[in-house]
Amino acid sequence: MAVDPYANPRERRHRLAEVSRRSFLLLLGGLGALGATVFAGIETLKFMFPNTTAEAPLRFKASVRPEQVTVDNPYMDYAHRTGIIRDDAGFYAVELVCTHLGCTPNYVSNVTSGSGVPDTVADVHGVRKAAERIPNGWACPCHGSRYFIDSTNFYGPAPRPMDWYDIQYAPDGSFVVDRAILVVSRGAGDTTTPLWRLDPVTKKDNGKTYGV
Repeated sequence: MAVDPYANPRERRHRLAEVSRRSFLLLLGGLGALGATVFAGIETLKFMFPNTTAEAPLRFKASVRPEQVTVDNPYMDYAHRTGIIRDDAGFYAVELVCTHLGCTPNYVSNVTSGSGVPDTVADVHGVRKAAERIPNGWACPCHGSRYFIDSTNFYGPAPRPMDWYDIQYAPDGSFVVDRAILVVSRGAGDTTTPLWRLDPVTKKDNGKTYGV
């Protein structure tokens, strides 16, 4: 709106104020429209890229019944990178992540084969009667690291043993593994035999964590 140069000062001030008010309202409306457009754009992008993850949950229920896991028949859940082992002292869960570069080791019944380590060395790992002892353990397919059944490393570039996860009984009698909780963690050169176990009779763990 043009301001009349011949208008008196009071009238001129009134018209200038009206122009300023209209400009302010137009600016406010423009900012509001811009904000709404940006918000709508963000929501559209969020819809196109949903907030999901392909990673397995940290806490999961094992798809095996406890009675199916025996001294000579551990359970491997490679999707969750977890091995559930039974010995005469109870159950424990190994984190199947090679401590060298993070590959997933495989379960083998002859882990000492070709390593130069006698079978008898592997046999004594875990709490097992003489008749139950076999040289089983874990072998990494990437760079040849090997671990005894209690996850102690003994061959290849792996610098330390694999850790153990917390494992408990669920109310329905199945296993629940919590990968967010470690119950055994050993450093390089530590070959201490872990004592932590989940007791199948009491349904409770013995609380004997190590290194955590």
